[in-house]
Amino acid sequence: MANLIVPNKSEHKYVVGIDFGHGETSAAICELEWDKSAAHRLAEVTDIDIDYNARKKVIPSAICRVNDRPSIGDEAFEHITDNEGIRIGFKKCPQSLDGEAESLMCDYMDAVYSRIVENDDRLRCGNHVVYIARPSNWTDKTVKELYCQMALKAGIPLAGLMSESRAAIFYAKTPRVNFANEINRGAIVFDLGSSTLDFTYLSDDDKPVDFGYNLGASTIEDVIYERMILKLPEVQDFVNKHPEYKDALLFRARKFKEEAYSRNSEIRTFSGFPLSSILTENASLFDEYANVYVPLRIANLQELNDLVEEEKSYQKELRKALVDFQENHITGKKVNGVFLTGGASRMNFIRPLIAEVMGLPIEKVKPDKDSPSLTISRGIALLGATDAITAHLVTELKSNHSSFVNSDVMFGKLVKNLSDSLADAAWKQVEATCKRWIQNGSGRDDDELRYWIESDLKSFQTRKLKGVVEDTVRKFLVSEGEVIRKKTNEIISNYAPGREITVSGSVSVGDMSAVNKSLESMSATISKILDSNSNTLYSIVKELLNLIPIILSYYVLKRVYTLFKDDKEVRKEKVRILFDNRLEVYGKVRNQLNEQLSQDRKFKESLTSSLSRYFNNMLESNLQKVIIPIE
Repeated sequence: MANLIVPNKSEHKYVVGIDFGHGETSAAICELEWDKSAAHRLAEVTDIDIDYNARKKVIPSAICRVNDRPSIGDEAFEHITDNEGIRIGFKKCPQSLDGEAESLMCDYMDAVYSRIVENDDRLRCGNHVVYIARPSNWTDKTVKELYCQMALKAGIPLAGLMSESRAAIFYAKTPRVNFANEINRGAIVFDLGSSTLDFTYLSDDDKPVDFGYNLGASTIEDVIYERMILKLPEVQDFVNKHPEYKDALLFRARKFKEEAYSRNSEIRTFSGFPLSSILTENASLFDEYANVYVPLRIANLQELNDLVEEEKSYQKELRKALVDFQENHITGKKVNGVFLTGGASRMNFIRPLIAEVMGLPIEKVKPDKDSPSLTISRGIALLGATDAITAHLVTELKSNHSSFVNSDVMFGKLVKNLSDSLADAAWKQVEATCKRWIQNGSGRDDDELRYWIESDLKSFQTRKLKGVVEDTVRKFLVSEGEVIRKKTNEIISNYAPGREITVSGSVSVGDMSAVNKSLESMSATISKILDSNSNTLYSIVKELLNLIPIILSYYVLKRVYTLFKDDKEVRKEKVRILFDNRLEVYGKVRNQLNEQLSQDRKFKESLTSSLSRYFNNMLESNLQKVIIPIE
């Protein structure tokens, strides 16, 4: 696994979130307010000027290598006459750390990160960590590992990787966007970028659901390139002879797309460019193609949309993706709203299409009116800061674990509970036996009662004992789990309100197989003790049998009295006398159980080990809920 940087309270002051998009790149910064409680944490995010001189927070994902030194963003186009061309759309699903596309992406990552550190005076070596995002359809572990390794190879102090749509939905929950109510009741983030369409569904009652489709808006750029730019024979000839300039032409298609969709849908868009603007001045081809002009014109957006639909069925494919996500990935879940992000989400047909497919009023399909191109990087920075703070919180909670889970103390509590439960259950069996003897006994002889009690208690040991033990332990685990939950939440609420643990031991207590596994050694040891020569339950029987003649001995003095009563009345009277001495019998049995279980070394080792393992697993499982899932 990639050697990710672990955010450290003593070293790191900031989190930087970088969105290396297929079409454009942005970055944001958030301060790590380690010592502030949630109520006093500002959680402010600031966009970073990647192109400082132009005061641009978003740059095109473009790179141009000049003398082995990369230029990025708009600067890449300034150097187009100094080399054989630029590269755009180079972000690919990684296959190898040393592949050509991956090496180009590493160079771009390196250049972007260097620009960020250079342009933001707050950043120093070692005082920050970086989180980056991936498309939601990059789910393969190997792919994610490679992408992390690429960032580390580029010199980025990487602390985490998250899905783009997960970052977007986290940002959508902030007051700045005010989409939290819809998300709490179930909502979707629709993230349309240059290469992919990513969805995330989230509600208070469900785990996040991420899924992505290869339906980025670069499809429209491809249509503009193929149907409008290449329609000129001179341009076709130029590309055939000099394919290294294709990316420069694709970028012109992108700029035309952005210009067209930024205007009123009924207004025409007239644009174009001469090939001389992308040619090398000293090249022999300059004289041949310098005078070629590429016109780009549409009467209105409908004309462009129709052209794209005719060529690629783009809206039809978007509709299919919406239906597929709703029917096959969030089946039956309520969608109360859709939040739009990604630069391409501003295209005029997106909102009506989503509203129609999802059956929502148009106002429930909410665009990011601030800047959809910055949504992801802002969300990455905020979510990264939250991840760092909660990870630190979990470390603190684990360090306090020994004070929450004291096996010796818990052992004493559980032994007492077991002794009480076993003594109580055994006495209830005695009561049931006595009542049965009253109704069905053959005489009034004490020996018959003793035989019945002994027989039924041995049957109880065989058939009911383990159930009593397991039920007692289950109740103990739930009770102690609740105590731990409350202690843990006192700390959590101060750092991450809303992330408090709501159910104690939900994974283990609710999962009977997990409980039984935790109880295996415990129950086996108890059974072994009860079946051994020092049979504890036999001690109960012996105690009861020894007490019965003592309790009932006064009948020797009242023999004349009993002669005038029938057998059933005598049996009832004897049982009443025995019941009147319940506290004495019950107390002796309980104390004997408590003493024997407490002093059995093997039993104590087994039980404390089981308790420690159980509560460690419970705490670990619940603490994972404290951490905001970034993947």
